[in-house]
Amino acid sequence: MFNILIIEDELSLLNILEAYFKKEEFNVFKASNGLDGLNIFKSNNIDIVCCDIMMPIIDGWQVAKSIRQLSDVPIVLMTALNSEQDQIKGYELDIDDYVTKPFSPTILIAKVRRLVKRYKNQESHETTQDINFGDLVINYSKREVLISNEEIHLSKTEFDLLKFLINNKDIAVDRVTILDEVWGMDVYVEERVVDTNIKVLRKKLGKYSSCIKTVFGIGYRFTHEEN
Repeated sequence: MFNILIIEDELSLLNILEAYFKKEEFNVFKASNGLDGLNIFKSNNIDIVCCDIMMPIIDGWQVAKSIRQLSDVPIVLMTALNSEQDQIKGYELDIDDYVTKPFSPTILIAKVRRLVKRYKNQESHETTQDINFGDLVINYSKREVLISNEEIHLSKTEFDLLKFLINNKDIAVDRVTILDEVWGMDVYVEERVVDTNIKVLRKKLGKYSSCIKTVFGIGYRFTHEEN
């Protein structure tokens, strides 16, 4: 059973979609504004997000942007905005698909099933394969990091921090998001702890320390450029 998060401020549509997806044996989480939707996403293992754009408190653009700092789960935007410019804006935020209102719930379900299946297949492949950046090798299943075939010993937190940055490769991730995802939302840790761990991690990565870029005023970004 897949977990779907539906964020929609039109309550009648929200309830209709909930009923349709439950009938298709999805586990449905729902929110009527972007802020509640983000909080639900951070607190649950969500497989796909269907999100309206024009919403109170936090709109769908910001929701998509925030989720992309945390995860690469599929995002479908549900919108009455059907201009080319709006669609380009969505794809620049790395959303996966659009449905333009009014739409058929059965079409949305078909899109969701396709995206979740593709994502899960990709996720399964990635977790069983080594990730390589030159002779830097990361094996998620073994929780092992090698440089030039020599193991680099990382603490659990250091490994989780590196994994999170790699999973968000080329994305600037703020310190609060790093704290929430690596240390956990229910643990109080000061932001400077992130900087301290980054400093130690860079030292252990040696010649690959430059892969972790400082984004001033925001946080950090993992980037690897082939020589």
